Amino acid sequence: MSIVEPPIATSDNVVSLRREGAPGIEQERAFWARLADTDEFPKPAPDFRDDVFTRQLLQKLNLAQRSLDEAETAARRNGTDIVAELIAGRALTAEDYAACAASVLGLPMERPEPSDIIISAGDNGRLPFARSLRTCNRLLEAKFFFDPRLERIGSVKKMLSDHPALARRCRVTTGAAIRQTLNAGDDGHRFERATLSLSRDRIEHSARIVLTGWQGAVIGASFFGAIWIVSTFLWTGVLVFHLAAALFFSAWIALRFAAAFGRHDAAVPVKEDRGPEALPVYTVVVALHREHEIVGQLVRNLEALNWPLSRLEIFLVCEADDRATIAPCRTLTRDKPQFHVLLVPPGHPRTKPKALNHVLPLARGRFLVLYDAEDEPHPDQLLEAFDRYAIGDERLACLQAPLIIRNADRNWRTGMFAMEYAGLFRALLPWLSRHRLPIPLGGTSNHFRTDILRQVGGWDSHNVTEDADLGIRLTRAGYGIATLRLPTCEDPPETLEVWIKQRTRWLKGWFQTYAVHMRNPLRVYRELGLKRFAVFQLTFHGMMSAALLLPFAILMMSYTAVSLAGSGWPPSLAADLLVMDLLILIGGMGSFVALTVRGSTFSELRKTVGALPLVPLYWLLVSAAAYRGLFQLVFEPHGWEKTPHGLASRADKRDPRHRTEPIFDFAEAG
Repeated sequence: MSIVEPPIATSDNVVSLRREGAPGIEQERAFWARLADTDEFPKPAPDFRDDVFTRQLLQKLNLAQRSLDEAETAARRNGTDIVAELIAGRALTAEDYAACAASVLGLPMERPEPSDIIISAGDNGRLPFARSLRTCNRLLEAKFFFDPRLERIGSVKKMLSDHPALARRCRVTTGAAIRQTLNAGDDGHRFERATLSLSRDRIEHSARIVLTGWQGAVIGASFFGAIWIVSTFLWTGVLVFHLAAALFFSAWIALRFAAAFGRHDAAVPVKEDRGPEALPVYTVVVALHREHEIVGQLVRNLEALNWPLSRLEIFLVCEADDRATIAPCRTLTRDKPQFHVLLVPPGHPRTKPKALNHVLPLARGRFLVLYDAEDEPHPDQLLEAFDRYAIGDERLACLQAPLIIRNADRNWRTGMFAMEYAGLFRALLPWLSRHRLPIPLGGTSNHFRTDILRQVGGWDSHNVTEDADLGIRLTRAGYGIATLRLPTCEDPPETLEVWIKQRTRWLKGWFQTYAVHMRNPLRVYRELGLKRFAVFQLTFHGMMSAALLLPFAILMMSYTAVSLAGSGWPPSLAADLLVMDLLILIGGMGSFVALTVRGSTFSELRKTVGALPLVPLYWLLVSAAAYRGLFQLVFEPHGWEKTPHGLASRADKRDPRHRTEPIFDFAEAG
């Protein structure tokens, strides 16, 4: 189905309508606007149930008086309408309501035809779906599809009686049918825009090109320059590099200690009594690929979110050829009107950000949150985000919820993962947020203002750590990022094979992101300012350079220690450098422990403290992933190594504990 801009009233069939006594173009537009149920339409009177046609419709619906009263109360509280609340509460289906409304109005109930041309769509902005659609076929025969509100059935009936020529072109349908028609009509354009994303209009911000020409020249010149310096001034060059690296990592360690012992974002308590406050539409997006094992768990976790169902839309975004995941998504959400299963056509690059960009134009929510398939968000997380936005300024663009590891006690790697996350999401990021410093977002539990997210171009479909990139782009654009208190729980991989692939993708994406944002260092410096530019450098190099240099540092320290021990440890520059390197290594471990303690509860520390002696080994595994990521950056820059969840990521797939996920105690996590 195609979408066109010209109004239908310019065609020859308007002439035939006028011969039948139909109103002119302006009157037709007024009729359309009122039928589309826009804000121009007056609110229903308190005694709307006394209308004869409303009573007929209620009689046909055969609703319990209690259900109707509860729905009316909820509609007034949420700023919706009665039928929306009845459908959300599963007391009524959209199809049954449309059939009964069509009968009372004396109109056919139809779905738009795929071959029809969409002229325009009406949406009053209060519901997560369009209420009306205007189409015509190739013969320019017009049809008005609409989803009438129960409270205004009497007014609509009168309008139809007053304009019989236009009424003959009206059809009653469901909001879901209208939305599906609109989605199908724009599917090709959305897919093209999602695939190109930033590379279409803002190529300088996209990782589609890994390195620009001047960046490649600088790297090449630096490489050969380093070889020349080492060959000409061997020890002097090594010493200068050694001291520069020591100074940099000392600054990075100092920043981490400051985050561990400094003040963080103040917590915003969730309001217990909201009164008559109407909540906006909230969009929840989950991208799934080969996740059929955990769809049921995901749906249960999302159903637990504390938000009015009539103001909630949840997109489960699947690859169109992933039938194993699509089937349970559709089956488990068939009778849940807040869920929408969206299919992304296959194509390169096959990445999570491309799937997210495919759904972004469809989001009706004022706010949008992104979750992963294995996530278990705190039920009140959306409410906390809403309250945090309410007290923030208009430049606050994103809120990052903390991530907590559920399976920290499975093995030493999951324990290390849990300590990493505790230090990052509940210590470092809240400190960066308080001081308005650049925040590389995590890949899940990001709560965005939807309009700002669209304004900055959404996600980069060619970046495999689209989250970190988006966090820096928001900061460069002058927007703020803050943190939440209520967490999301998830499980990291328990096997080394899955872990190394996941960490490879993360580090490859960090290399991509840094290369993208350093294409014009002077511009980035002007946009961020000195302090934030310095923290940006420390944050990225603290991850990337540390991972790349650690193996060489350990080899050098080991060689120096053995040599000095054999010569009786005489006072020398080598001994001084060894002591300096050991202090930096100890400082790095100390900052890791300090951040972990600051971000963990006592019960969490008891599960993970036994893995602390293995921190250097864990860091060496990170180094292996960094070199693997650097290799992939050259030969497969946009390849996405999918992290499996469910049993595929378990260390022991026969363990019956892994067949069902444990219930996480959010109260214990603080």
